[in-house]
Amino acid sequence: MTAGTNLPLVTVGIPTFNRPDGLQRTLNCILSQTYSNLQVFVSDNCSTDAAVLPVLEKYAAMDKRVQFTVQKENLSIVPNFQYLLNKADGKYFMWAADDDNWDENFIEVCVTSMEADHSVALCMVDLKIVGIDGEARHSKLNRGFMQDNLLLRGFNFVKSTDENKYFFCGLYRTSVVKNIPFNNNWGGDHMFIYETLSKGKFQYLKGQSCFYYFRGGSSTNMDRVRKAFKITSKYYFFEAYFLKYCTYQFGFKHLNVFQKIGLFLSNGLGLIFNEDFILYYIFIKKPIKTLFKKFKKPPTEFN
Repeated sequence: MTAGTNLPLVTVGIPTFNRPDGLQRTLNCILSQTYSNLQVFVSDNCSTDAAVLPVLEKYAAMDKRVQFTVQKENLSIVPNFQYLLNKADGKYFMWAADDDNWDENFIEVCVTSMEADHSVALCMVDLKIVGIDGEARHSKLNRGFMQDNLLLRGFNFVKSTDENKYFFCGLYRTSVVKNIPFNNNWGGDHMFIYETLSKGKFQYLKGQSCFYYFRGGSSTNMDRVRKAFKITSKYYFFEAYFLKYCTYQFGFKHLNVFQKIGLFLSNGLGLIFNEDFILYYIFIKKPIKTLFKKFKKPPTEFN
């Protein structure tokens, strides 16, 4: 597909930090998309690796669609993502992490579908999760977020498995998400796409393209996540899932009070029937594990 004035502009925001090789692969992948009417913003989160800047300068000189900013100080992960969304000028927007990959028609098939249905706020394709060992496995995404009814969308989203949160990596309708806050805390990405869902439908295009998410790059283990977001509470799972999915919508200015109460009820039901058994984990498994850990005797030391 060639660029032209009849094609809507797509903004691609690439957050990067100390990963010059990954950044180069991501830029190659985005710039070789069959959909070419792009503006590509890269935000370097104050990398300490001197090899990052030459990559940025090389691609900005090679392709006029590429612009970059080197932050004067590290913004932390989420504010760097927010910075890129704030700069979006295109009708559509996506984040492209510097360790993931996309089939070359990813943007084209998403734009084509969203142009045909203006009720779609976020579009996603097939997902493969790539482990540190390089093995890629298919992830089963949910196709149940296309209902016209807001409460049904909320219920299906909250009850679905955690892997459906990878919709976050899809293509957004910029006007829908431009003013949605991306909270700088653990679970902020979940709340971002939840608020997006309250404004429009999520579409999954099965068998048309593929997105490859590298687990082990920008994703980390829970200990590192706790450190990154300064999590000190013992009840962070309860706060991030149960409390937020039951209360977060009360701050949505675009919903009336009846819609907010309806979401409170439908989301509560979604948590009860959650396919990952999140309430079992929060209220039974995790407390019991914590209790056993508390009373477990330390190993005997011999001199």
